[in-house]
Amino acid sequence: MRVLPSDPLPYADFIVRKLMQPVAPDGSAGLAVSETEFPILGDRWFWADDNAKILEFLSLPAVWREHPEAVTHAFRFLTSLCEGPFIFRRTGHARLEQAQRDGGRARFIHTFLHVECDLPAGSVTIGTRFHDGRDARNVILTGNYVHFVHDGVFFSLDVEDAISGWDIEQDAGRLRLSHRSELTFLHGGRRLRLGQLTYSYVVQASSMFVDAEAVLELDPAISVSDVVLTIGQDGLSHGENGVQYGTIFIDRPGSTPHRHDAATPGHNKLAAEGTPYWSIVQSGEMRGFALAVHTMPRDPGRIARIEAVSEHPHRLHWVVAQYRFPGTWRGERLVAAERKTITGGGFYDRVADCSAMFRAHGFSAREAAHPLDLSISYDYGAEMAAFARCYRGAGQPDMPRAALLLRDQSRAMFDHFYEVYAENLLTAQRSDVSAIFSRPLAFVAYGLVDMWKATGEEHYRRRLRQVVDTLLEFERPFRGITGETESGFLMGMSSSALPYVDCHAAAILALVRALPVLDDAGLAASIDRALHAFQIQTMGLKAAHPRKSDLLVVNYLHSEGGGARVYEHAFWNFCAALSLRAFKALNGAAHPALRQVAAQHATRLQSFESLIRTQFVQSIREEEGLLEIRTSAFAAESNSETQPWVALSLATDSGDD
Repeated sequence: MRVLPSDPLPYADFIVRKLMQPVAPDGSAGLAVSETEFPILGDRWFWADDNAKILEFLSLPAVWREHPEAVTHAFRFLTSLCEGPFIFRRTGHARLEQAQRDGGRARFIHTFLHVECDLPAGSVTIGTRFHDGRDARNVILTGNYVHFVHDGVFFSLDVEDAISGWDIEQDAGRLRLSHRSELTFLHGGRRLRLGQLTYSYVVQASSMFVDAEAVLELDPAISVSDVVLTIGQDGLSHGENGVQYGTIFIDRPGSTPHRHDAATPGHNKLAAEGTPYWSIVQSGEMRGFALAVHTMPRDPGRIARIEAVSEHPHRLHWVVAQYRFPGTWRGERLVAAERKTITGGGFYDRVADCSAMFRAHGFSAREAAHPLDLSISYDYGAEMAAFARCYRGAGQPDMPRAALLLRDQSRAMFDHFYEVYAENLLTAQRSDVSAIFSRPLAFVAYGLVDMWKATGEEHYRRRLRQVVDTLLEFERPFRGITGETESGFLMGMSSSALPYVDCHAAAILALVRALPVLDDAGLAASIDRALHAFQIQTMGLKAAHPRKSDLLVVNYLHSEGGGARVYEHAFWNFCAALSLRAFKALNGAAHPALRQVAAQHATRLQSFESLIRTQFVQSIREEEGLLEIRTSAFAAESNSETQPWVALSLATDSGDD
């Protein structure tokens, strides 16, 4: 079998020469590592967490000395996505294309959104786009009505029932979808015309924000008073791909934000006078995955209240914002307008911070050059590991001048985001076990180990103790196939409660690295149990290839009982790479407790390592002296997560001490 190089430079050269791309097509926004060398389905994306993983690898002193400019590019890009407590998820090249159309029904592809409309029915759907089957219908904009008083009588008219026309207009990166309703009502035996109501929704290629506007052009022949226009969201918790919402937050400047939890079915009317921002939020989901719909009224003085209907516990179904126009009107043009965006992760209970941030980005005077996904990073913790590795690497001998310039900044970034993490995730986990995703929690531990090794300051060790204690809460012991106690480290403690190989291996690596720092031999028992859960399994993966594959798996006895076993596999090389990093760190450890665990598992670990290395050899592509590790043996190319993690798993000095 071919022996893969342990020198990190051939892997780094591929990153620098092939993956590092202009963030903006015209080169005005600097360079960062693109998700893949070639666009995927026409998309060029740049992820925060993946660039952090790249920075972690490039910060190895041997690589940094060779590619100082690449480290600077990755660092600058990553910090450009950091704002207050937020680390924004991704950006990409602007795109807005029509994919399908049949009259007033159409579908459009945006860089990070898919937009669908059924204008004759008065419906526009906005959802997030991914490349791995996670696309979702995040919000369906429909379900509107008009209220008014005429001649002392109150009237309520349904908007969608009265649609009489629609338009689709698209040009130069801008899409406008609209439908019109002719509104009439019966009064005193006569049918009177209220006017024409037009709803329009505007999407820009360079933005994740969507403008929603309702314009009522009143008939001059009659007078009406106390008009209410609405902008609604219907069918919110439809359940497809996990889309469901259970909480509403309303910003109330000068006062405590209002929180409404849809604990029981019912119809609620929430005061929202003058709010500049409100949101509909997914409950009971990890903070980095929870969905939300954010709304910023263009004229906060017009919004009066939010009406919410739940048909099932913890499931919002229909939510509508009411815009009031008190007084008497005849022939005027009344306008209700909002700017909306969707996210798939955030600190939503920090309502004041969210309000300020979304409004700043949504109403910026500076026109965006490319769309920015304001969701927080999935691996909110990978960035901390990168900043810590950057700080530690920059302090090594004979480093380039550029490294010294980044050293203080990288420490400041680590310290800031650790405090944010502790406040918003570690603290939240005490009362809400759904808050944390275990894999980035392990990355936070890596960062604290690096900071302690670089500084020797005790507060980093104290913080590491807290992080490790939290990580141990994700360990689930079970009876293994030999009757011994084994354990799996779960991805999430309530949702996604399975020991996926990447989460399981990341936790083992964190414990291996933390044990000597904490001098806590008791952690060896958890490492031992977790290693016992690994085994080699012959599997048939239809999505990858019709033939059998021998794979490293975590063999887990499902917590739901009944003896059902789950086999989480390391088919994807990023999972295999984290596993190999954990095995390598354990085998290289000097602490007696770790040496004992390594000796007990030596034969099995040799088999696992041989299998992983064979998998990598089958996945390698060499060209022009560059080494690319594809995402799997059957994939077409590598990506910005796989390449650095595989390289770190193979490098002799990976810094995983």
